[in-house]
Amino acid sequence: MKTYKRETAFLVLCYLSYLGLYGRIEVVEILAWPLMLFVGTAFGMDWAGKQTTLTSRKVNELDNK
Repeated sequence: MKTYKRETAFLVLCYLSYLGLYGRIEVVEILAWPLMLFVGTAFGMDWAGKQTTLTSRKVNELDNK
């Protein structure tokens, strides 16, 4: 099942870049932290799901119960 985390995070980065270039800097100062936290979390979850066994251990522990 596809959740479109990375695609949404990329669009958020594009929006933040657009605001930085053509928008008001005050808005970028307010939105930068929450949006970058979302982007970092989205790419981090994707990385953890594909390249580590962090998520598979949780699934196996639930299956054994």
